[in-house]
Amino acid sequence: MNGLHPVIPISDLRYKTKDIMSQAQQEPIVLTQRGRATAVLIGFDAYNKMARRLQALEDERDEAIMKLAWARKDKMEFVGIEALDKLYREKFGEPLPE
Repeated sequence: MNGLHPVIPISDLRYKTKDIMSQAQQEPIVLTQRGRATAVLIGFDAYNKMARRLQALEDERDEAIMKLAWARKDKMEFVGIEALDKLYREKFGEPLPE
């Protein structure tokens, strides 16, 4: 994906559904509502590929965290969940996964 994707008003879906769905199998389409980008329509295979890649990256991230924790275990004292969540947010910009 090169970042330069077709942009169409969401209202076009009503009248050009078949053509737009066919195009979405080839490349992502940015949908707009009232002139503002609101969604991206992508083919199912592209979505699955993206979801698998994201899951693999998250698995790698979590494994790296565990390896780091094991490497530092002798130097660490017990850390409460609140402190762990704070560290995780600082490192990854998001809360701990549930």
